[in-house]
Amino acid sequence: MTTQTQQTSTLFNGPPRLVFDRKELIGAWVAEQVSQEAHWGDFYAMGVMKGSSVLAGIVFNNFNRANCTVHIAVRTPTKLLIPLFKAGCDYAFRQCKLKRITGMVPTNEPDTIAFDKKLGFREEFVMKDAAVGADMMVLVMTPADATRWLEA
Repeated sequence: MTTQTQQTSTLFNGPPRLVFDRKELIGAWVAEQVSQEAHWGDFYAMGVMKGSSVLAGIVFNNFNRANCTVHIAVRTPTKLLIPLFKAGCDYAFRQCKLKRITGMVPTNEPDTIAFDKKLGFREEFVMKDAAVGADMMVLVMTPADATRWLEA
């Protein structure tokens, strides 16, 4: 007979995997990581999980047929971050046929801004006093910025 501890421990074992069918779970986890206080509204989420634990996630919301906002959170670096971001760009630019994706990061989070820029986002403008205790940097990525993620 398997004990509860063994069952729980098994949930966190196994290799990390890309997950595309747990949008509510991943969306809730990303919301917690990025301090999202409001409901996402109509959204899609994908992520990396190990067992029942979310290691990284991407949420897309505020769609308008040309653009959406994107929210990225990473708890544990994994080799699957590159396939996750490739899948995210494929979803946004190939499946949804968006012209751009937009990220917003408080200017008092320079590590997050640097991470987003490393992914290929570029600064579009800064909204003064748009974040609690900081300005808000608006970052954009277009298909041209995402070519390395959209390679076949």
